[in-house]
Amino acid sequence: MNGWEYQFYHFCDRWLIILYRLVPNPIIGFFLGTFLLAFLTVIIGEFTVSVAFLANRKYVDRLNNELIKWNDLSVEAIEAGDKETYKACNNQANEVFGKVFFLSLAYAASSLWPAPFALAWMQYRFGSVELPLPFYIPSLGDKLGFAALFVLVYILARYIFGFLRPHLPYFRTIDAMLSVYEKEQAKMKSFGDLLEKSIERQRQKALEEEKKKAEEGNVEGSISPH
Repeated sequence: MNGWEYQFYHFCDRWLIILYRLVPNPIIGFFLGTFLLAFLTVIIGEFTVSVAFLANRKYVDRLNNELIKWNDLSVEAIEAGDKETYKACNNQANEVFGKVFFLSLAYAASSLWPAPFALAWMQYRFGSVELPLPFYIPSLGDKLGFAALFVLVYILARYIFGFLRPHLPYFRTIDAMLSVYEKEQAKMKSFGDLLEKSIERQRQKALEEEKKKAEEGNVEGSISPH
């Protein structure tokens, strides 16, 4: 580590090491502390993403509205049999969808930024620590290093946070905002709707033809000579 990096992690050490000293047993303390560190990392990352989302909410709103508009227009065009309009609208919808996709990907990736700092601090504090495993694991061997343990508990921490997120005051509000986009996108027209309408029209047409044939049969029966 460089001098400033060493000073930074030395400063963080006095606070983060508290997570590892909550229980007297050093083994349990190591597992518990690593989990709490991973959970703290998840919270910081998710909070950062939420701040970025709030800062760019107008842009996200515009992209969401454009996605819905061009998607619905493309579906309406294909329903009307206007292939040229469909191609133009579909190209616009794909372009906006690409922006939405990469923006979502950027948000997801940015939530991971605290993890390398947590691993760097663990390298500073536990660089030589390895935990023996009761059995051999092909991808890990017979010992578990701090990095592998952190990755495993980080995945667990993200899962638990995802379960708790709707119940946490601040993140509950963010989830409510995001759910609005999901509800709006759920109302978008789709080609599946067109297929359902087509099937329904064919069914109605078949019923009308059967009814017409039945009526014609009744008429013929009523005028036939006895």
